[in-house]
Amino acid sequence: MPPRAKEALSVFLKVFWVSLFVVAVILALGWFVFDGSTTRPRVIRSRLTIVVETPEGERSGSSVTQETISFPGGLTRAQGWGLTEQLVGEAVVVDLGQHGILFSTFERQSILSRGGGDAYNAGLTPFPQDKFRGENAAKASINEKYAAYLDDLNRSKPKSELQLKDVPALVRFGNLNDPTSVAPVNPLDLATSFGPGVTFKGATVEITDDPITHGIQSRLTWLRSSKVAEYLFPNPTHQPPPDARVVRHLSYDDFRRLPR
Repeated sequence: MPPRAKEALSVFLKVFWVSLFVVAVILALGWFVFDGSTTRPRVIRSRLTIVVETPEGERSGSSVTQETISFPGGLTRAQGWGLTEQLVGEAVVVDLGQHGILFSTFERQSILSRGGGDAYNAGLTPFPQDKFRGENAAKASINEKYAAYLDDLNRSKPKSELQLKDVPALVRFGNLNDPTSVAPVNPLDLATSFGPGVTFKGATVEITDDPITHGIQSRLTWLRSSKVAEYLFPNPTHQPPPDARVVRHLSYDDFRRLPR
C-alpha cells in the first residue's frame, strides 16, 4: 500500500475510533442522566377470581393481568419517580347466565366516588413484604430489596382471599353495546342487580405464570373503538356533569389496559 494511502487509512481509523468513543460516552451519559437504573425491571402476573352463587349453581370468572415494575435512576429518579409501573390486561367477567353479566373494574370501590384509582389484581391484596423478602445483600438499596421481594413472589406463587373491602368496584350494563348503561353493583346485595338468589361468595388473588387474559372486547365491543382512556360518558365540553353518579368516573382503561 502506498505511503499516502497508509497515512490516509491511519487518519481515518483514528477519526473513526474517536467518533465511536464520543458516541459511546454520549449514550452512557444520556442513560445515566435520564435513567441510570442499576436494577432491571420485574414482571408480575396475577390472577383475580370472583365467585358468585346463583339459583342454578356457582359461577366464577377470572383474569390474568401483568404489571411491569421499573426502577429508574438518574434524572428520572431525581424528579421523584422512584418506581414506574405499567399494567396490561383486562377486568374480570362473570357470566351469570339468565341473570346477566357481572364485571369487575380497575377501580377501588372506596375511592371511585373521588375519581378512582388503580386496583389491578396483585395490588388488591398486599402480600406482606416481611414474609416474602427474597435474597439480597445486607446493604441492598430500597429498590434492590423491593426487586428481591417481587422475585420471591414469582418463585412462591402465593394466593390470598380478598377481604370484601378490597374487592374492586363491580358493575353491570343494562345494554352491553351502550357504555352509558353502566350501573354500580353492591357485592353485599347482588340480588338487587341480578335477581333473587344471586350472592357474592368471594374473591381470590394469586401470583401466576399464566398468559394475560384476552376476550373482554367480545363482551364490550365498544372497547375496540379506541385505544385511549375515553370516558364511558363523553364530555367534550368539559362542563360539570348533569348528575353525580360515581360511574361517571369510569373510562375504557377501567376495563382493559393496553401496552403503551
